[in-house]
Amino acid sequence: MSKPYTVGRGSAADIRLPKAHDAVGKLHAQLEQRGDGQVCVTDLQSTNGTFVRVGGQWEEIKEPRVVSEDAEIMLGDYRTTPARLLAEAVTAPLPGSPAKKKYRSPKDEEPTPPTPPKAPTPPPPTKKRTGPRRNEFGEIIHE
Repeated sequence: MSKPYTVGRGSAADIRLPKAHDAVGKLHAQLEQRGDGQVCVTDLQSTNGTFVRVGGQWEEIKEPRVVSEDAEIMLGDYRTTPARLLAEAVTAPLPGSPAKKKYRSPKDEEPTPPTPPKAPTPPPPTKKRTGPRRNEFGEIIHE
């Protein structure tokens, strides 16, 4: 068995689906390739469910289920196959090869020296209000 991959719209998912598919959860399902052309699909308690097409009918996946890599699955409103999803998965680099980073992290940047705190700016001067105004009862009063 290989590493399990999470599928969803969130940044924590290994395989990210387009944000336009809002029926797909942030962490919607998990795929684990078995090596024999089969994939174990597990729904991660998604709101809109995970389904597999069997004989022209959609069946909901409520427990881990082994399906063919070419089986048609539906995550919320997103139709695909496990093979297509796994092709998008981020694979681990081979030993000895440099790791390619997909995104830059703020941790990778050079640390910047701390800036000294700025002195607070004084509030702007307030004008004394003159002339008529309304009190809390809506009556016009003169000062």
